[in-house]
Amino acid sequence: MHTLDELGSWDLLFYYGQNDLDLEIESELMLLAIQPLRSLLYDNKESGGIDGYENYPNDINLQINCRFSIASAVAWKNGIIPNGTEGLPDRRIAVSQNSISFQKDGGELDMEILYIPYYDYNKYNTAVTKM
Repeated sequence: MHTLDELGSWDLLFYYGQNDLDLEIESELMLLAIQPLRSLLYDNKESGGIDGYENYPNDINLQINCRFSIASAVAWKNGIIPNGTEGLPDRRIAVSQNSISFQKDGGELDMEILYIPYYDYNKYNTAVTKM
């Protein structure tokens, strides 16, 4: 698990593909999760959109919708990124709705996502974000 400063570093953008693969995957997952719905310039079909759940009542709708948004965004991204067969590293990850947990404290939403990278399915990683 990396800090939010590491995940938001400009080096990940300018030196894409030259950094630690786990760091880049975790950064992509966090960006996918917090990106507002349908706001990406290059492909506005999907994003996690958990920022839309900030100040949302902590009820069953939050628990279902937030987890579903993240899991479906990851599934969509897995379909469009390289799978490791073209000489590029495999950046796909496995995420289940059951592996996403969150804690709501006032208006703040803390999300913890347990994911498994496809390139090493014996390695479990965790990404944490605070909204």
